[in-house]
Amino acid sequence: MKNLACYTLIFWVCIYCTPKKQISSSEDSNIKSIIENEKLNILYRGIKNYLTIYIPNSDSIKVSGLGVYKEQKNKYYITPAAGTSMEITIIKFSKGKEIVEKREFRILNIEKPFASIKNKIGKITLSKEELANSKIEYYIPQFVMKLGKVGKFRYQINAEEPVVNYGDEFNKSVKEKIYNMKSGDIMTIDNLNFNPELQNVDLKKVAELVVRIK
Repeated sequence: MKNLACYTLIFWVCIYCTPKKQISSSEDSNIKSIIENEKLNILYRGIKNYLTIYIPNSDSIKVSGLGVYKEQKNKYYITPAAGTSMEITIIKFSKGKEIVEKREFRILNIEKPFASIKNKIGKITLSKEELANSKIEYYIPQFVMKLGKVGKFRYQINAEEPVVNYGDEFNKSVKEKIYNMKSGDIMTIDNLNFNPELQNVDLKKVAELVVRIK
């Protein structure tokens, strides 16, 4: 019995004396990571491509290149024109010295946009419940920038007169129409309004989405 009590005492002493590991959260730390995805050095033609450029331990930096504009400290945007690639020059000024860095970007054209539901495009089949509770969005293949919400779109049920719906979701009256649709009925969605950030892209010619009811 004395041995058991002794072992128990040693066990608890070991637990109490074991060093505790301190885990700090990034939320309460002043150290922030600088993350750069080298695989996405892509610029889209015809729109503003926003960049944050920051170099640690520099007194100041200067960024130059065709179509490069500075908005505020460390914030820039590029509007590329012709060509399939472009280069920008970043000059770091530190303690009277200059360090020059070149950075190359690929330039891609923005493909034809589509009206979509969960990135489904063209002709799709949904239940009335799925259609009524869906969100209408733009979809542009291989486009990695966020497009923003659709402000309004046009819909047409079968051969009825087209009607405009405001917002990216169906309003109450349109949902009632959808629930009254029958299997095999068709809703065509098109004429999405454009995002101001994509003002140079003709999103009014968005490819229509045709939804067939199950």
